[in-house]
Amino acid sequence: MANPGDVARVVQLNGRRLIGKTRLQKSVYFLEVLRIGFGFEFEYHHYGPYSEELAQLTDDARVLGLLKEDWNTSQDGAEYAVFSDIGAWHADEKRMDQKRRETLTLLKEYAAVELELAATAHFLGDSDRAWAETRERKASKISDNRVARAKTLLAELKDAGL
Repeated sequence: MANPGDVARVVQLNGRRLIGKTRLQKSVYFLEVLRIGFGFEFEYHHYGPYSEELAQLTDDARVLGLLKEDWNTSQDGAEYAVFSDIGAWHADEKRMDQKRRETLTLLKEYAAVELELAATAHFLGDSDRAWAETRERKASKISDNRVARAKTLLAELKDAGL
């Protein structure tokens, strides 16, 4: 069973900082489907795969002092969270799972919307039908470039064992 320390560990493995709740949700989703996660369960939500447990444990990690959560505003006025590991999580560096770190490093190369599209299509079955449904559900976020990058991400994750 996952705990608040697991959320802090994800942030720590991500370079001690992770920007955005969407990125957190989708990054942990991909750790789970690669079978290198912490046991979070996901259901489909408006923004793709979503874990209520992860959302709650993220709040718990903040309250327990394992994570710092700051809020910033983007150029278009949208607010987003910035999670930082504040050093309260003292996992031994040698025990860190290198596969998790490598996966998180790969995910950092993609925009949050690209993660959302890839996670949604994967959750729906990663087939032509799943991509068509993703296009329909996410019409306001779809562009040929974003879909191409999301498909590239899924291909890279498949190479990594997805």
